[in-house]
Amino acid sequence: MPICDNCGYRWRRRDVWRKLSVQARGTCPSCGTMQYVTAKSRKRGSMYMMLVFLILIAQALFDLPLSWSITMLFVLFFILMIFVIPRVYKLTSEQEALY
Repeated sequence: MPICDNCGYRWRRRDVWRKLSVQARGTCPSCGTMQYVTAKSRKRGSMYMMLVFLILIAQALFDLPLSWSITMLFVLFFILMIFVIPRVYKLTSEQEALY
């Protein structure tokens, strides 16, 4: 789980979903300072999201049913958001440029 760069508070999974998933920034629930997801963590998280494209490519290459692809996309997204992304994120007190 992400740890606040300022006070060392270990964020809960629910806080990560609410505050960091969309904007890649949020205030620490403990000390109230603004925390940003590091550029390296955002890049790593986006690499995991590339698995979505692999499912779509597999669907096209192997002529799999569309219902299978949609089901696999939902399962993959669920697993990534619950188990992988919160563990990948690292926090910093200063916003970093992505590139």
